[in-house]
Amino acid sequence: MLVQVKVHNKNLQWHTNVHIYGLSLAIGDAHFMIDKIKAGEAYTEYFYNIDGEREGEPEGFVNEVDYILGKTVNCFTLNISGLGWFPVFDSYAPGKEYLEIDGYYIDYGGAVTTPWFQRPKCFFEKEHIKIINSLIEKSLEKKPLFTLSFPSKKILFMETKDQVQFYTEKELRVDYSKPTSKVYDQLLKIYEDEKLGFINADVKTKEYCYDFHLDQLSSDKFEVYKVESLVKDVDWYAAYYAKFHTDQKDIYKRKITSEEDQNKMDEWLSKQPLANEMKEILDLANYDPNAPEIESFKTTIDLHGYLHGYYLKAM
Repeated sequence: MLVQVKVHNKNLQWHTNVHIYGLSLAIGDAHFMIDKIKAGEAYTEYFYNIDGEREGEPEGFVNEVDYILGKTVNCFTLNISGLGWFPVFDSYAPGKEYLEIDGYYIDYGGAVTTPWFQRPKCFFEKEHIKIINSLIEKSLEKKPLFTLSFPSKKILFMETKDQVQFYTEKELRVDYSKPTSKVYDQLLKIYEDEKLGFINADVKTKEYCYDFHLDQLSSDKFEVYKVESLVKDVDWYAAYYAKFHTDQKDIYKRKITSEEDQNKMDEWLSKQPLANEMKEILDLANYDPNAPEIESFKTTIDLHGYLHGYYLKAM
């Protein structure tokens, strides 16, 4: 019996880093998510089930990956327990260049290991894209985790809040009383307007918005695959993220944290939704800011395994 080998579009390119302030990143059908916003209180009425108040749904973020395995859904969420930047790579459908997307790679590991926007030059180069394609190829050998349905053939990345969040120099509001398609058009117009003066966290760029992302798709259904390390080894995982994301040269050497860097770390921690709890945990764990960076990667693996991210493949 012939085994069908799944292939993907290898013409991947980095598109954006989507920013969240501390909740989860939601990815799904744009019209579906806009309808949830239009219904009111999308965070508590859809994205998050407080104390299990809604019977039949998981407590907490209801569309986390573990809760939707084997299902067909309109949306899923990714949580990293704090603020972060999710690198997003995409590919255009052949013959539909710059019009329709047929594949997305969302780098979860990048958001966890590198909680800032900037990436080294090698992150954008062909060598990195080649490795990502190898990671995806290996993931396609297994069954998809779940299926994403996009009736509108439009995708939206947003933080799990009551509305699509963004900030501009001049106050600007989306009129959610309009029909769903018109709301999408408003968001698209805002997203593409380089003259609005976007205010992005920790990024000086004003031409582009990194708090949400949306686009047109080539299909109304996408399979979602879990992407893991080519080699399930701490050193391989750490070497990959150290080179292509954190730009660290010697991850086995003890660090010397300057007073300035320590102040930045303290400021970052203070901005987290559970800052006091996080500080207590760090104290109990005898957190050492000068420990070799390899220790941080080991902790990430303890929490998330060798997970790199998720690949969305058009069906």
